[in-house]
Amino acid sequence: VRKHSRKFLAVSTLEQMPVSIADFLNLVIMKMKYRKEVRAEVLAELAGHFEDELKECKTDEQKQQKARKLIGEFGEAETLGILLRRAKKRCRPLWRTIAARCFQAVGVLFLLLILYTIWFFTAKPVVRVNYVAELNKLARPSAEESENAGVFYEKAIQLLKAKQAKPDYNDIKEISRKKNYDEATPEEKEKLKMWLASNEKIFDLIAEGTKRPYYWQTYKTNDPNSGILGILLPELAEIRKIARFLIWRARFSAEEGRFNDSFNTLINAYRLGKHLKNEPFIVGQLTGIAVEALSAVTLRDILNNYNINTESLSTLQENLQLAIANEDFVINLTGEKLFLYDEIQRCFTEDFLGSGRLCFSGIKRIKQLSSSPGSPEASELDFLPYVFTQPNREKTKQDVDALYSFWAELTKKTPYQIHIEKIDIENKLKEIRKGNILLGILAPAINRVIELSYRNKTNVYATLTIISLMRYKQEKGQYPESLEEVVSSGFLKELPMDPWSDKPLIYKKTADGFTLYSVGLNFKDDGGILGRNDRGQTSLWNTENGDAVFWPVIKEEK
Repeated sequence: VRKHSRKFLAVSTLEQMPVSIADFLNLVIMKMKYRKEVRAEVLAELAGHFEDELKECKTDEQKQQKARKLIGEFGEAETLGILLRRAKKRCRPLWRTIAARCFQAVGVLFLLLILYTIWFFTAKPVVRVNYVAELNKLARPSAEESENAGVFYEKAIQLLKAKQAKPDYNDIKEISRKKNYDEATPEEKEKLKMWLASNEKIFDLIAEGTKRPYYWQTYKTNDPNSGILGILLPELAEIRKIARFLIWRARFSAEEGRFNDSFNTLINAYRLGKHLKNEPFIVGQLTGIAVEALSAVTLRDILNNYNINTESLSTLQENLQLAIANEDFVINLTGEKLFLYDEIQRCFTEDFLGSGRLCFSGIKRIKQLSSSPGSPEASELDFLPYVFTQPNREKTKQDVDALYSFWAELTKKTPYQIHIEKIDIENKLKEIRKGNILLGILAPAINRVIELSYRNKTNVYATLTIISLMRYKQEKGQYPESLEEVVSSGFLKELPMDPWSDKPLIYKKTADGFTLYSVGLNFKDDGGILGRNDRGQTSLWNTENGDAVFWPVIKEEK
């Protein structure tokens, strides 16, 4: 009531004053730019002041003259309004000042929140490096195109694809997938043998490719925005099928007594696997390891089942030594590192003081990377918290570098050295990947990779040693007392080392032959006994017990 009465008093007083004063006071109040009730109070005070000054004026002319004088003394209306506003602010209670500042802070924060939300949902990563091109530089050796086995392998794959449209192919595929030769019936073997004979062109192309010293391919992507993620990997499934067919061809040749043909086929299969190990991606290299291992295991099985003459054994050993010459059995993770670099630049911004942060489009990529066939599909909201917890761009790159530096250190050590030095690979990896969703999804299982590479190397050199022992027996009439005798006699270039003991593979001469084995994954000599799992099934590589026995050949129990 008091506020309204003041306003009424000021308005009624202004109506009785000269127009110049009313206009001046209204202009001052307008320039004051303050709360409405405060302006009403100030207007009432100013109007009362002018009213007191004009009381002594008798005539309108005197009032006009006095009014002009007073307005001149007061100065400019805008300056007066500003001064009055400042005075009122200084005079207001502390609680009102605090409240005003709080409201202002809330308003600023709300505005910043709106701006941040817009920035968050619209921020995009900046792709500066073409890692697909970098990958092709990495994969391509300094060689002529005529030295590339990939051309022949691709033609073989296309021929196989054409055969897959035939009605009988499914039966052929199922027969070839039998792991044990004895699992197939005579009828199935005959059917598969006829199919292989009618498709010699596929295997001729593979044989021609294995003669080439190099293997590479040019990686492409249909969507430039997908980067390395969009690369269509080599048709490894078709390569695995061809490798199985090669194994069966070798089996059939051995069964018919054509041992040299059988061994040549197995050496071609091994070289095919060796070429695949030149793939920059780990999945290609693991496929190559699997093909090499299958070739070596099949070779030992044939040596166990048939009597091979000295000349054939000598040729086989020479060809196998040539096949493994200069072979690096360490898995190369450089391609995987480039893949992570590419994902970092596609998932993170470059702003935020140069450190970058995970952007919303990056969340979508991470969701895509984490999905797997058969698992429930997650939504972007499930990954949204990582926007706030994921290390920034620079830290994520440092974590990637730390991971692969750790890998480089481990490649210089055998499993035995890692065991003796008590290097806890899993804990170290957890420490590097901590809080990093990108590494958590994409980082390879280094422990497993190291194990597979050494298993493959041991498997191959054990097979080479077995051939040399058979040659020694045929020429000397008996097996040697030790592997050192085989080396000193020139049948073997060097002792085969066991990476789980850092000693030579264990050789024991027996009454009817010999035993050759590795202490295996438990680092213990179990006396050449094959390990068994908790279901009582035997396997060449058992993590809990037993040795990896390469000879005599003991069929694994499935």
